[in-house]
Amino acid sequence: MTKKATMQDIADALGITKVSVSKAINNQPGIGSELRQQVLLTAKQIGYLKKTRSSAPKAYRFAFVCPKRFFLEDDTFYTTIYYYISKACAEQGYELSSFVINSALETDLSIPEKLRTEHYDGIFIAGEFRHDYLKRLMLLPGAQIAIDFYLPEMNIDCVISDNYHLGQLVTDYLIQKGHTQIGFVGDISNTSSICDRYFGYEKALKLQGYPVNSEWLVNNNDPLTGKYTIDFPLPDPLPTAFVCHCDKAAFTLMQRLDRMGVRVPQEISVISFDNTKLCELMIPHLSSINFDRRQIAEYSMQSMLSRISKPKASNNYVYSKGTLVERDSVADIRKQSEDPA
Repeated sequence: MTKKATMQDIADALGITKVSVSKAINNQPGIGSELRQQVLLTAKQIGYLKKTRSSAPKAYRFAFVCPKRFFLEDDTFYTTIYYYISKACAEQGYELSSFVINSALETDLSIPEKLRTEHYDGIFIAGEFRHDYLKRLMLLPGAQIAIDFYLPEMNIDCVISDNYHLGQLVTDYLIQKGHTQIGFVGDISNTSSICDRYFGYEKALKLQGYPVNSEWLVNNNDPLTGKYTIDFPLPDPLPTAFVCHCDKAAFTLMQRLDRMGVRVPQEISVISFDNTKLCELMIPHLSSINFDRRQIAEYSMQSMLSRISKPKASNNYVYSKGTLVERDSVADIRKQSEDPA
């Protein structure tokens, strides 16, 4: 039986230590490039690399794809997730390319040439695209992970926030503060996360026996471009509080209310999701649900590597929890509602 080649055989052949051989083979620092080449050449000659190549870590190539309407300078949710995924890739020797898809490309169902023609072992799809465009993305080869959205017909793994229960949580919080007339800001047909937040909101109201008024369901942004406007209609009369689908929606609502001379939270309370930097910039500071973006990125990377290693495994949904950060945008009106008329 032929003796199996070892690192010690390479070390003996070159008159160096086994540690130096290990560093050269595993591409670790602390060894010169010339010696590294000698080690690799000797390893190849004696058959060491050929026998152990399958156990060596692979330098995967990944793509991160996100709609431009979600990848905004003043909304750090997806940019922060991208940062942590990029950091993890750098630490593990993986390559990560980013693709921010504008509304024109999405409307034309146009996939960037590099994404379409080059090989990627996996694609992180961050943020919900229009369904026709998403179908095009899903035709691309490689493992795919959906971040912050899901669709029942999708056949890919998803890393998502528990938006349904969090929508119920923030609405219950407003009810506990005495609010029974509560509106919702967001287009429930736009993304699965907005839809889930809305139905959590609706569940909380219905379980407590309070009205779900369709006139209190408003929207203040363009679903394709993501652009917000303060020139959107508001109901008359107003509810006493609004649940907003994200901080930017809340920011725009508060601008609109300020223009109308309506004070937050004295007259209208506002609560939101994502806990971005906007929350501390607003006056008053905005109460919002915080999501652990580092955790979402870690779950996404773990799901990607798991999918690559087990391509035929059943699809998996991984949920990330959220917590309420209380600030100054919600008033407690219980005493006011208890006072006699």
